[in-house]
Amino acid sequence: MSARSIGQQSYDCENKVLTKSLEEKLSGYVLDQLLDKKQFYTNDWCDAIVTLTDGRTITGELLRYNGFLDKFIWLKKITNQQMILNDEIIDKVDLNPGKFIGNSYFERKKVKRWFDTDTVSVFLEVLTEGPVSLYAQRKIADNQSTNDYTSDYLFFISIKDSPLSVIKPRKKNVLAASGKYEDKFKQAIKKAGLSVHNEYDLVRAAEFLNSTVDFSK
Repeated sequence: MSARSIGQQSYDCENKVLTKSLEEKLSGYVLDQLLDKKQFYTNDWCDAIVTLTDGRTITGELLRYNGFLDKFIWLKKITNQQMILNDEIIDKVDLNPGKFIGNSYFERKKVKRWFDTDTVSVFLEVLTEGPVSLYAQRKIADNQSTNDYTSDYLFFISIKDSPLSVIKPRKKNVLAASGKYEDKFKQAIKKAGLSVHNEYDLVRAAEFLNSTVDFSK
């Protein structure tokens, strides 16, 4: 696929919210051919709130998250062009797909996965935040055996501002990541009779621990 660079415009604005006239603060590469729909986390374009690294926000734009590229794709309304956004200027993205579906809130964070030699910056969907924070990388993989795209989500956990670490949706993995809070976690999970087998269970367990465990000691 070929692409061409789109430059940024300078601006001088005291307001925290960028106006529509400043939408060109978003920059990236124009796609010469459309990406496979199966690479995207959502089926439709979403109204988005984009928070830039300088703290300002852009509203009213249509975005979709591409899990194969770990990039946000922007549908530029004026020209109807699709662009791969430059993620170096993006801090957070709030996607509202509408149709009575909840928002997806993404943050750009540094992580180290098992196959990484060093930390890398990726977009993670926030599942829950608190003393126990959970995130998901909505990764889409190219399945060579089926010649198709499949979901290959990765989950990350942080306990009391500890570095993010990869976690599988299993009770033993939650306990292994709990550090000095392991006994408290074990007691709370046992008392509540919580099982952890999937993403829903993992989020439920984290929210329960946030509301019941004393993290002050």
